[in-house]
Amino acid sequence: MVRQKIIAACELIKCHPLTPELALELFTSNGMGVFRFSAALIEWSESELNDVKRLCVQAYKNTWHLPRSTASALFIFPKTHAGKESTLPMAVLTQELLLHAERCMRHEDVFNKIMLAGLKRSLDDWLCDSFVEINEEMELWKWDDATGDFWSRLAQALQQGNISVTWAEQLDSRLASVHTTGKLSWAAATRSIRECKMGIERSRLDTDSEVCGLHQTTWELMWAGEAAMRKSIPAPRQSGYESISD
Repeated sequence: MVRQKIIAACELIKCHPLTPELALELFTSNGMGVFRFSAALIEWSESELNDVKRLCVQAYKNTWHLPRSTASALFIFPKTHAGKESTLPMAVLTQELLLHAERCMRHEDVFNKIMLAGLKRSLDDWLCDSFVEINEEMELWKWDDATGDFWSRLAQALQQGNISVTWAEQLDSRLASVHTTGKLSWAAATRSIRECKMGIERSRLDTDSEVCGLHQTTWELMWAGEAAMRKSIPAPRQSGYESISD
């Protein structure tokens, strides 16, 4: 439904008689407005966000009566790099996630309790001890790995945008009422080796053959080790060992 309305808004300004500024305002209201309305609550996948981004860039080209073949970089690049720095879906999504968190956490009411309970579940899922730590953890995961709940999406969006929030530590202090914080979590204790694994993946080493003096079976153990860790750690956590220091 959202995608269809964005396509309709894009087509609406395809041959418009307006100035580019007015056409942009029209699309922002009809197209991006629809996306903004439900952005914080829908579990958008990376491919869906890229599709919406493509439609929005095409709409920006339409505002200036530019052909589809025009380089998209003109609208994506920041103004400091001679671009128009047009509003893109990820920026809108991040803003709406932050606004949703702020509205729900503003008062000590039932919404606040629901959000804190959701954050506690996210901490358990990611084996983390605080929202600040979830934010750091998202550096090791792709967007589609973090769409399962609100707090994971927010942390991933902040990580991708390299955005820090001033209320994160205040949130973690409020979280202490429902979750024990301040200890070395399982995620933090294993992050270094997982960062090493991610670096190997990004370097695209051929681990199917002997590389760096390591046999293929050794590389396979590294990949299997992380999967085994995530599968086994919930058991000691449920038994009371919520952190390395317990």
